[in-house]
Amino acid sequence: MTSEARGPLLYTYRPIPANPMTVAILLLLALVTLVIGPIAAWPEGLWPLGGLCFVPLVLVLAAIAVFKPSPTLVFENGIEVSVPLWSTIRAGRRYYPWSDIRDVYPRTYEVAGSFLSPFASSAGTLVHTGIGLETKEGRRLLIRFTPGSIRGFRSDSRGYVEAMAIIRDRFAREVESMVSTAKTFSDEQVLSMQAQARQPLIPVTAVFLAFFLPPAIVAALLSVLVVARVELTAPILATAVVVALLPPAASMIRTLRRSERRNMVLSELAKYQEHVRERTEGPTSRPDPDGK
Repeated sequence: MTSEARGPLLYTYRPIPANPMTVAILLLLALVTLVIGPIAAWPEGLWPLGGLCFVPLVLVLAAIAVFKPSPTLVFENGIEVSVPLWSTIRAGRRYYPWSDIRDVYPRTYEVAGSFLSPFASSAGTLVHTGIGLETKEGRRLLIRFTPGSIRGFRSDSRGYVEAMAIIRDRFAREVESMVSTAKTFSDEQVLSMQAQARQPLIPVTAVFLAFFLPPAIVAALLSVLVVARVELTAPILATAVVVALLPPAASMIRTLRRSERRNMVLSELAKYQEHVRERTEGPTSRPDPDGK
């Protein structure tokens, strides 16, 4: 679409190249590969193994490059959403005219990979606010404004605040509604949804149990095998490790599923609140879905 059809550029947001979880993994791999490896493994001839030790680090760097997000551009007549580099190479759709979008509202999300830390995920420290878009075709889009530091969480980032203010101003000037399909909730339902969202995804005791069980499981299995005089072969040891990893894996999957449900509840609530905000601040040209 031509720049004339898009209208003036109102705002540009450039996302961070990688989220904090990815950076943490990168730093951990760099520490193990470049510092601990040479000190601990090199004397035994186990480093660098012909360069094999560098493969995990290279893979993470490649993933960061492939998933590097493009800027989000807010135009007068539409929005160009941020997409990863691989989608840009495939020439995937990035620009959406406002006329193709039925709902624009704050939408919560959790940083990718946060389910690997059920402690933080259950506490909600990795939940952040982005902008949700729903097209008339029913497609859901999410514009992320992830801070570069986890300390920046629990509050709306500067990018989100500025982008949302620009979008709200644009719709107000055009006398158009940002939300047209919001569900209606009573005050009791709103309070119930807020209380539900504040609850931990998984009890802390369950998280501790899931992550401290593996050593005990391995020890118990090996003890039983030794007493039974079973030879500890590589397949048997691998099976013991897999069994030991089941509790933390189940905890992470459960955390992820409950996090998705929590974010859906918060997003529906945010959509309703955005609709209420518009209704109280001024009239719009689009029909009110509640008929009010």
